[in-house]
Amino acid sequence: MRAALYVRVSTEEQREGQTIDSQVAELERFANAQNWPIIGTYKDDGWSGGVMERPELDRLRDDAQKGLFDAVLINDVDRLARDVAHLGVIKRDLERKGSKVIFRKLPTDTSPTSNLMVNILGSFAEFERELISDRTRRGRRHKVEGRKQYLGSNTAYGFHYILMNRRTGSAGILELNSMEAAVVRRIFEWVDREGLSARRVVKRLNELGIPPRKGAAKWAKSSLLRILRSEMYAGVWHYNKFQGCEPKHPQSSARYRKRTKSSVRQRPRTEWLPLELSESLRIVPRGRWERVQRQLDRNATFSPRNEKHVYLLKGLVQCGGCGKRFVGDPNHGKFYYRCSARCGLVRTVRESLLDAAVQKAVSQVMLSPDTILEPLRQMEDLKAEEQEQQRAMAAKASREMERLTREEGRILEAYRTGVISPAQLGQQLESLKAERDAFVTQQAELSRNPNISPEQVGGAVVDYCAEAATNLREFTTDQWREFLRTVVQRVEFRGTHAKIVGRIPIGENPTQSESEVPFQIPARIKISTPTRARLCHSATMAE
Repeated sequence: MRAALYVRVSTEEQREGQTIDSQVAELERFANAQNWPIIGTYKDDGWSGGVMERPELDRLRDDAQKGLFDAVLINDVDRLARDVAHLGVIKRDLERKGSKVIFRKLPTDTSPTSNLMVNILGSFAEFERELISDRTRRGRRHKVEGRKQYLGSNTAYGFHYILMNRRTGSAGILELNSMEAAVVRRIFEWVDREGLSARRVVKRLNELGIPPRKGAAKWAKSSLLRILRSEMYAGVWHYNKFQGCEPKHPQSSARYRKRTKSSVRQRPRTEWLPLELSESLRIVPRGRWERVQRQLDRNATFSPRNEKHVYLLKGLVQCGGCGKRFVGDPNHGKFYYRCSARCGLVRTVRESLLDAAVQKAVSQVMLSPDTILEPLRQMEDLKAEEQEQQRAMAAKASREMERLTREEGRILEAYRTGVISPAQLGQQLESLKAERDAFVTQQAELSRNPNISPEQVGGAVVDYCAEAATNLREFTTDQWREFLRTVVQRVEFRGTHAKIVGRIPIGENPTQSESEVPFQIPARIKISTPTRARLCHSATMAE
């Protein structure tokens, strides 16, 4: 009887030292003992048993159709499939094509008892596959949650992961790639200080000849955005961020996949597991990373691509009814702002009416900044109280740090004198380390909030408004648009009036929002409606 050998081993089994050659040797001995000539050997090396589409398995089934062999020799049921449904389909298909399926570890008869045994073993193989998958998932999760260790060798640009040494048992280590980390710092600096878009950063990287990691000829926008959006550079890496799933539109070019779950989907942020990296692995300061995220959002909102008409308040107007963004709406040569959700709660407004109302309200604030300074003066007492609380918290944190230092010395002395065991020493030091880390984090948060006196803030606001007021009358449309995007966060339009929510930057860099003074001002819009058929009409405006 002409025999074909089919063998398979998964990637996980390869890591455990199982090889495909050992299966081939066992099947060859079995075939030689039966005096069966071996026609061919089909090897699926590194393929999961939960996947039905395997290259060598498909070739085996095609050759069975051609009648090249009379039997297929397989070492065990789980080598053919780890899914009961797949096992039944493959086995019946081979038998229908005239090839007998023989498992070396099972009887070779075709009785109902033998078929039942194959199905039972197939169910156990499927259960074992699910059990291994669940055990691996829980083990990885515990490594992140419990041991606070980083997972993954294919790490982000700017880092290098040294794989664990299985001989010595040493864990994997995440390290900085100095050259790539320098590139990451430059990228974040360009976006933070110059407000560059992702496309302009890609162009600059390509012009400077800085190569990407994987040897591509040029940088791609998607790769750059993945870097700019990654919180790992600010010191926080997230595990459980994605989940495997079936692809929505599988392509023919991706027919053979070694795992069933060949596509990923992002989980809700509440399911992510954050892991704080050490200070030595933080490439970008937290403040700069947050400013870059806001700048990227602004770049996407104010992008001029595919723009046929320039709206002064593009991306700034918000519907006062449903909270959605207002968008431009051209109508027979006239331009309006309307709710993007078409909620119907707030009417459409003529572009010129809303633009002029916002310009007038902002101009009056620049000419008379008392609207901003009056609430600021009322907040002086609250600010002073908050600063006093911060000083008290900082002093308390310092005292606690001194206490922990003394406590650590006392524990070490107890260990030297034999009062406590090494296990007790480790437990108490670990507890002290957790407390110390909490106070270090608290001190870092307090140091991020510098105390600026109200007099300094008020003076900076007056100076900024005075400088802006001298230039307002000479502003072009483009300059007005840039100025409004600097001082206005949103314009909440409610039909007959609007509320302008903004901030006055008092730092050296307008794109950095570490030192800003918020303000809110009303802008009343009076719209006359001669006929109800028209949505928006020419009208006069009043503050």
